[in-house]
Amino acid sequence: MKFKKIIKTFFIIMSFLLVNVIIDVITGASIPSIIAQVKDGDFLKASGYVIYGVLCGQVVKLAILYFYIKKRDKTFRSKYNRRYISDAKIKDPLTLVGIGIGTIGFGQLLTNLIIKAFAGTEILKSSMDILQNVFNAKGIVDGIVILIVTVIGAPLVEELLFRGVLFEEIRKECSVKTTIFLTALMFGYYHFNIIQTPNTFFMGLVLAYVYFKTKSIKASIIVHATNNILAMIPFLDKGLSPIGICIYTVFLIIGIYSLITLRRKA
Repeated sequence: MKFKKIIKTFFIIMSFLLVNVIIDVITGASIPSIIAQVKDGDFLKASGYVIYGVLCGQVVKLAILYFYIKKRDKTFRSKYNRRYISDAKIKDPLTLVGIGIGTIGFGQLLTNLIIKAFAGTEILKSSMDILQNVFNAKGIVDGIVILIVTVIGAPLVEELLFRGVLFEEIRKECSVKTTIFLTALMFGYYHFNIIQTPNTFFMGLVLAYVYFKTKSIKASIIVHATNNILAMIPFLDKGLSPIGICIYTVFLIIGIYSLITLRRKA
């Protein structure tokens, strides 16, 4: 029986990743080329418009999620007498914002440590180039698209995917602790580069815990959105300077306090 559950969990994860990768490859390969051809008259400049592919991928996934969740919801209501993805009322949004502040504090600290540890290596350069291509705004329109993708698209789509669909599908086969770990691991793997993967793994642990404790996907969306909004503020990244470490530490303390508060109230 245990072996059967392991096989089913593996199949769920592989199917989940495969669908997402296929969508990302199709939109990532086609949309930036089209935008480059329209704006610059040269599809070979597609690397400068990767963010448009990301946005299109989010829209496609959101459309698929709408119908998939609607279908699974009917099954869960009849079989388990509950909604497919938990959506309880948010009782304390400020606590969730505090947790989001904590994740960005931890994330900035960890990211800067990784950059320092891998300085001068090809793996770091490759990761930096990828992020530069994705978040390189050439004008106001590009900036707006980056803002939409980061602040709205990522929190909404990624939470529905990882803390929604993947969490609930794995939870049918595994314990809550295993489910939290596996969804976080896949969240980190999905952001496959040396700069983002460690941070998104730990962030995934927090987001999955928040979803489980609050029984609301809206809660993890708020935490995720808070994290991403703060990540867009340039003055926040002070590196490993004394002022930077102070900022990250204060943010981390706020986050830990907010997590403890959530645990007590949930």
